[in-house]
Amino acid sequence: MADENTPIYITTPLYYVNDELHIGHATTTIYADSLARFWRAAGHPVLFLTGSDEHGQKIFKAAQEKGTDPKSFADNIVGKIFELWEKLDITYDIFIRTTDDFHERTVQEFFRRAKERGYVYKGIFKSLYCVGCETYKTEKDLVNGRCPDHPNLKLEQLEEENWFFKLSAFTEKLTQLINDGTNRIIPSSRANEVLGKLREGLSDVSISRTKFDWGVRMPGDEAHVIWVWFDALINYISGLGWPSAHGLPSREIEGRARHESPTPAGFAPFPHWWPHSVHLVGKEILWHHSVVWWSMLMGAGIEPPRRVFAHAWWTVEGQKMSKTIGNVIRPLEYVEKYGRDALRYYVLKAGPNKEDADWRAADFITKYNSDLANGLGNLVNRALNMLHKYFEGRVPAETSFAEAALEGSRQGLITLVNGLERKLLERVAAFDISDALEAIWEIIRKANQFVDESKPFKLAKDPTRAKDLAASMYACCEVCRVLGCAIEPFLPDTARRIREQLGIKEGASLLDGVGLTQMIAKLDGQPKQASKQASQVLLHDSLRWGLLKAMHEVGKPEPLFARIETA
Repeated sequence: MADENTPIYITTPLYYVNDELHIGHATTTIYADSLARFWRAAGHPVLFLTGSDEHGQKIFKAAQEKGTDPKSFADNIVGKIFELWEKLDITYDIFIRTTDDFHERTVQEFFRRAKERGYVYKGIFKSLYCVGCETYKTEKDLVNGRCPDHPNLKLEQLEEENWFFKLSAFTEKLTQLINDGTNRIIPSSRANEVLGKLREGLSDVSISRTKFDWGVRMPGDEAHVIWVWFDALINYISGLGWPSAHGLPSREIEGRARHESPTPAGFAPFPHWWPHSVHLVGKEILWHHSVVWWSMLMGAGIEPPRRVFAHAWWTVEGQKMSKTIGNVIRPLEYVEKYGRDALRYYVLKAGPNKEDADWRAADFITKYNSDLANGLGNLVNRALNMLHKYFEGRVPAETSFAEAALEGSRQGLITLVNGLERKLLERVAAFDISDALEAIWEIIRKANQFVDESKPFKLAKDPTRAKDLAASMYACCEVCRVLGCAIEPFLPDTARRIREQLGIKEGASLLDGVGLTQMIAKLDGQPKQASKQASQVLLHDSLRWGLLKAMHEVGKPEPLFARIETA
C-alpha cells in the first residue's frame, strides 16, 4: 500500500442527495472507514474525506416535486447522512458539500486553468442524456433504447450551446497510466474493462448546462452552470484547499469532521496529501473516476490520483436493489436491530469487495450467529468466565503443557498470532478486507478448538495438572487480547468491549502497555513518525504473543453478541 511513514488520503464518492442513503453507499463508506482505521493503526498518517453531491438537474427536479428549493432539499438529506455516519461511527476528517463556497470557487478556478491550457472550448452539443445518471449516452450504451441502469426513465434529447472538455486528447495518456504497473485501478478486471472502452476511442464531453441554474456558475459565462460531474469530481482537491490553501477549508465549518488528522506544520494540505490519494467507488462510476477525472486533472496540469478501488454491487435476495421493487436495504434498520458492528461485519465479510454479492437476511443471521455470537463472542466469554472461576480473575503466568499434543496446539496458536500482522498488512494493502477478516477468524476458530481440546474445566478438577490449566488459560486470554486489537479497525465497538472486559484501560487502545513513549515526535523541525521502528507500532507491538502480564486482573465478562433465535 505505501512505504512506512507515507501519508494516505482516502476518499469516498460524494453521495448524491436525491434520496436517503442505502446499503450500497454505506458499503463504500464502511470500506473506507475500515481502511482509514487500519492504516492509522499501522502508523501511517491518514486523511479521510467523504461528503455530498448537491448540484445537477436531478436535484433541481426532485426539489420542485417536493415544493421546495434545491438547497433546502439538499440540507434535509445531508442531515440524514450526518446521522447515518454518526450511527455507523465513520471517522472522516473532512465532510465536503458541493454547495460549500470554497468548493464552488475551486471549481471555477479549475475550469479557468483547463481553459487556459486549451482543453476547454465552446460548441453546439447534441446528445441523449440520462437524468438518473446525470450522464450522456450514446446508442451503444443503451439497452432497448433505454439506459440499462435507469430503464424507467425516458432519455432526454439535448441540443444547446455548451462548453466542452477535450476528453479525446487523453486516450493514449490514459492507456499508459493504466498500464504503468502501479495498479492504479483495482481490481485488475475493472482496469481491463476501462482499457477495452478506451480502445473504442474517446469523444469530447459537454461540461455546461443552460436549461436550469442549480449548479456552479461558469466563470465568464454565467448563463451556463458547470456539469454536475465536472463539479463534483473536483471535491477531492477542493477539500485539500487546492491550489494554495495553507489549511483544510472544511476545518472552518463546524461539524465537518469526526476525526482530525493534522497536516504537518509547514506543509500545505494539497501537496502533502494528494500524491498519496486513494479513491473508493462503486464500479458503476469507475469511468467517471478514472477516464473523466484523470483527464480533467491532466488538463489542469495536476497529477492523477495514486489509486482507484472499484467494488462491485449488492443484489437483494437475488434481485437488483430497487425502490420500485421495494427491496432497498436501509443500514439504520440493521444497526438499530443488531448493532453497528454486526452490520459492519456482514458488509466487510460478505460484501461486494471483488464481485457482486447478494444480501440475504437469512445469511446475515447465520453469519451473525456462527461468526460473532458462537465464534468470537463465545470464545471471549468462556475464557474470561473460566479465568474468574479458576484463577479469581487474574491471568496466570505463561507456561507450557506437559502433553506434547496440547503443547503443539498452543504453539500453533502462537504461530498464527505472530503471523497475523503480516497477513493483515498484505490483505488490506490489496483492498481485500474479507480475507483480512478471514485471517482473524482463523485464529478464533483455532482458539475455540483449543479450548475444546485442552478442556480447562477438566484440568481444574485434577490438582496434578495445575500447570496445564495455567497454560490453557493464559493462551485463551492472550488470544482474546490480540483479538481486541486486531478487530479494532473493522469492529471498533466490539474491540473496545473486549479490552474493557480484559481490564485494559479505555483510551489507551492499541498503544496501552506496549512501551511506546511517543507516537509523534519532531524531527528536523517537522512532526513526523517518531522513528523507523514506530512506523507500524500499533500493529507491530500489539499483534505479537506474550504481552499479557502474570496477575493482570480482568474485568467482568459479558456476552458480546446475543445469539439470534430463529424458527
